[in-house]
Amino acid sequence: MKYYIFLLPLFLLSVFGCGPSEEQLAKETFERANKLFNEKQFNDAKLILDSIIDLYPSQIEYKTRSQDLLRTIKISEQEENIIFLDSLLKEKEAELKPLMKNFIVSSEYGSKKKLIHKRQKPENSYHRVYLRVHLDLDGNFYISSRFTGTKRIHHNQIKVYVGSKHALSEKVPEDGFNNRSFDDGENQWEVVKYKEGKDNGVIDFISDNWNKSLKVQFIGKKYYYIIMEKFDKEAIRDANEISYILKEKKKIKEQIKNVKAELGRLKPNK
Repeated sequence: MKYYIFLLPLFLLSVFGCGPSEEQLAKETFERANKLFNEKQFNDAKLILDSIIDLYPSQIEYKTRSQDLLRTIKISEQEENIIFLDSLLKEKEAELKPLMKNFIVSSEYGSKKKLIHKRQKPENSYHRVYLRVHLDLDGNFYISSRFTGTKRIHHNQIKVYVGSKHALSEKVPEDGFNNRSFDDGENQWEVVKYKEGKDNGVIDFISDNWNKSLKVQFIGKKYYYIIMEKFDKEAIRDANEISYILKEKKKIKEQIKNVKAELGRLKPNK
């Protein structure tokens, strides 16, 4: 019995002492991560490389190689992001092209360029009572109600309706800017801008019902009614969609810019 007790520590030493060394474990773990990298399983590879850095801090060679491979993986990820974002940007441009056929770029408002529907150009709409599109190249979009007549109605709100369905804007108080009026000695003019969501769903209502006979009520001290022209409904519908796509394009371009900045950080010598 004493003989066996004496041999037990030697047996345990031989069992545990013959296991792989820390260097061997680090090497095998690194090779597994490298294999995953070559298979483009980047997330799994990064997890394993992080474990090498944490578990084998004394293995300088594999710790350094792990850090280098991590940087290579991050570069590969960002390069794939660029490819994806570029393709997404082309998709948005393809979606935008047919919608833009009835819009022109104008500097009517100074240096800030705007998109104007061909049928809503000021020279063509001078004496019209209608809802006008206001859209810039960043996708910022709102509508305004424009009234002209021999007498003022002091309108500050619009209601668009078809049958029993309707959308009612918020009231915009007269302030000389978002709700302003003027006269030319013969006619009275009123322009109300429904910015920052003050259309209260009117834009979406028109976009969803553009192919129906929509009526607009100009609401103020007096009332005025119009039936929307087909091209005015189409202008609002298309501008609404264009606005969304332009904002998406702007967001994608910003992401591309950030990815390129990250690549510059990861590849400072290139």
